[in-house]
Amino acid sequence: MKNKENYRAVDHLYVPDWLTDQIHVANFNMVDHMKWLLQQDSRFNEVFNVNLEDLEQLQLNQSSLRSLLRAPFMMVEPTLQSIEDWRCLVDGTATTVAVDILRRKTPDLDALASYAVGHQNVAFLSLATQILNMSVLAAPLLGITTEVARYLLSVPSYRLNLALQRMNGLPLFRWRFNSQSFWYEFMGSTLSDEMIAHQIMSTSPARVGDLPMDARWGDLRLGRTKNEAFAGALLAYGLRASTATALFNLNQNQMRMLYAKIHGKSSPCGNTANSLLWFVESPQHRLHATVYAWLYRSAVAMGALPPEALIATNDIYDRLFGGNRAISADRGWYLIRAMAADTRLTVAPCRTCSTHYVVSNNDAKIEMHNRFTCPACMQQLGMKRRAPRRKANEA
Repeated sequence: MKNKENYRAVDHLYVPDWLTDQIHVANFNMVDHMKWLLQQDSRFNEVFNVNLEDLEQLQLNQSSLRSLLRAPFMMVEPTLQSIEDWRCLVDGTATTVAVDILRRKTPDLDALASYAVGHQNVAFLSLATQILNMSVLAAPLLGITTEVARYLLSVPSYRLNLALQRMNGLPLFRWRFNSQSFWYEFMGSTLSDEMIAHQIMSTSPARVGDLPMDARWGDLRLGRTKNEAFAGALLAYGLRASTATALFNLNQNQMRMLYAKIHGKSSPCGNTANSLLWFVESPQHRLHATVYAWLYRSAVAMGALPPEALIATNDIYDRLFGGNRAISADRGWYLIRAMAADTRLTVAPCRTCSTHYVVSNNDAKIEMHNRFTCPACMQQLGMKRRAPRRKANEA
């Protein structure tokens, strides 16, 4: 187990357990903070996009809460959603319409409430800064666009702290999962890993169809040291030795020996995945394929090279589904390569919730984009379809 973690832990491509724990603690603290302010003044529901009664449901359904907390994603999102909103506070220029609306919606605060808001703003920004500097997938983890993520990375810490002072009591975060379907599933104890993944994608401003796709591998000149490090990381996520050999132009015997060292068994043999229809043949496969493509493209949008994006994708994908992978590392690479090469698999928005999903566009199966309804809106991602869980770091 420890051996796998050592190979997976590549800088910026791996979220360590201590950071995941910090995300979980912050989720609890910030929910408690929002509940306290809502108890003081119900008008905060317009700021936080959630009612006190809904937040109280989090403690009443422990099984759904545990499912939600397994995902290494923030349960809150920034109230400042655009670069212009952040820039006006960082630079001290005229405020944007969004900031003015936030200020108008925020009730007047007494001294204690104002201190609490400032304290939680500092805690949120500190954690967000850590995530931004630790992972190329910070944007989906925080629920922001890759453009905002890149901007925040470019701003020195002291200027972000000055921006917090200029907020002057304005809450920096709000509840992320504000759809009725989320609360319906949560209170009904039917919040499966797949439904959580759908909710995370649907509440993210970055849609998979709007993100760049890059799977060019042959032009990379990474050097032997990096090739071996990246190959070791992907082998730790289950990539076959033969695939690693082809991708990184390394010795096949060396890759087979490394795979056996990491997993304690030989690398699988036989044909690798080569069916595009597999990705859309069931609601669960479609959801997993979409999440995988979304994470990969999010990493590419942050400047990650294809092997880096693939490693980061496998890390968060593993954690999101608790190690219950529907898509192996080999099948995931085949998906990414196929979607970059042609349009036999493409992306279309759900006509009900507008969330982008992978759809088929080949001779064997053509799906009409304007009539597509996602598996979540079709109520096809319930708990009854959930597989037994195993720890993510045992995958």
